[in-house]
Amino acid sequence: MIRHGIGTVTVDKELNVVKVNAGYSGYDLLAKGQSFLDHVRPEDKHLVQEMAEHISDNEPYSLCFRLRDKKEEYNWAIALCNKKETADGDNIQIALQDISDIAEMATESSIDFGTGLLDKKSIVEYAVDKCEHHAGVFNLCILDIDNFKNINDNKGHSFGDEVLKEVSTIIRNIIGSHGKAGRIGGDEIMIIIDDAADNSALRGYLKPIRESVENLHRDQNGFPVITVSIGSARYPTDVSEYDTLFDLADRMLYRAKNRGKNRYVMYNPDIHGQIVDGMYKEENKTVQDATPVDKTKLVLEAIDGFLGCKELDVADQLTKIIATYDLDYVYVFYGNVAKSYSGYKRLESTEVAENKGIKRIVEVTTDISFVRDGDFDALFNANGVFVVDSPEAQLSASMRADRYFTSNDIKHAFIYKMKDVEDGGYVFFYNTNELSRKFPQPDITDFTYLSKMIEVALKTR
Repeated sequence: MIRHGIGTVTVDKELNVVKVNAGYSGYDLLAKGQSFLDHVRPEDKHLVQEMAEHISDNEPYSLCFRLRDKKEEYNWAIALCNKKETADGDNIQIALQDISDIAEMATESSIDFGTGLLDKKSIVEYAVDKCEHHAGVFNLCILDIDNFKNINDNKGHSFGDEVLKEVSTIIRNIIGSHGKAGRIGGDEIMIIIDDAADNSALRGYLKPIRESVENLHRDQNGFPVITVSIGSARYPTDVSEYDTLFDLADRMLYRAKNRGKNRYVMYNPDIHGQIVDGMYKEENKTVQDATPVDKTKLVLEAIDGFLGCKELDVADQLTKIIATYDLDYVYVFYGNVAKSYSGYKRLESTEVAENKGIKRIVEVTTDISFVRDGDFDALFNANGVFVVDSPEAQLSASMRADRYFTSNDIKHAFIYKMKDVEDGGYVFFYNTNELSRKFPQPDITDFTYLSKMIEVALKTR
């Protein structure tokens, strides 16, 4: 049975009980003045003592240990501890949550003490067993904390540890008795969710996880400090083998990361490609139809959406840009430029669609690793912009770039170099039509503004 909150106990610095709330009184009888350690399993007492020694005024402290209940049975609990200043001195408030639902299937060594979730071996064995014994429909999801290395580097590993515990608590609260979760890597968590036979039902779990994490910490400008990306696949609807199921969910996580992070991607064969003979065949799919809009309106919408509170989807905005400015290709590269974060190509429209102003857009990928070459990098101006309207002349000193432009028949291009996102990146717009005209200066100005806003959105999400 799952208990979502045992209650709260307040102790002094020697771990003697100062106050017990009604919730905890229903869990166990604990008197004022009694040592809280009396109710902790002997092997785990050192964990609570270490908490009391190291807890700081500024950051909460989380830990997992076994706690005695009224029946004098020990159950696994996770505690979120906060230091409180009172008239009587410094006290510690301990908010407790029962996690015995995880421990039911676990040996004492299968709990990951950093998160209170199952460890990698246990969650993988659990998922494999469900596949091998045809345990009904379930979803395998892989969650990754965005920019976790930067969090550790900039805010310290203790803050990173607390983030892991906070995210794990959110996952545990939301999935409840409908699944299990385990830590499979540094900041990667596998979640098994039952009772969600379609993506609409699964969204009921993934959306609140994403939004709850997003609201954990905000910076001075209101932007989320912590976000997560999630990829998911379903057994046996999508695939019936564990290895392929995990690989498919991992690929969807990669898509979520590459589409701007702070999102979840649930496998959909109509969008992401089919499973053929048990193997995933990624395909380019028509993403959507896009209709040109007023350029000024588009830029203002981007300002409000990327810098304000609407949180526009970068990928959706790129399809509007390609339609509005009559571009053939748009790309945003993030981190590893050998793989596009998000890329779109405008197809030739039918006469009917063209009369209605509709542009057919498909998702595409490409490799622009040449942008890392020193001779090409020198071509950007002080604003990080390089406009190409005469490739033969402008790229004569950059052999790989010249070869790329020639092989792709690029006639006019706008490239913006992002400096503020992790590992850098590029925004790349271009036309291949022989009759296309040079980008007018107002469009170049718009592209610069839009690229900068995309950079800000990628940095802050």
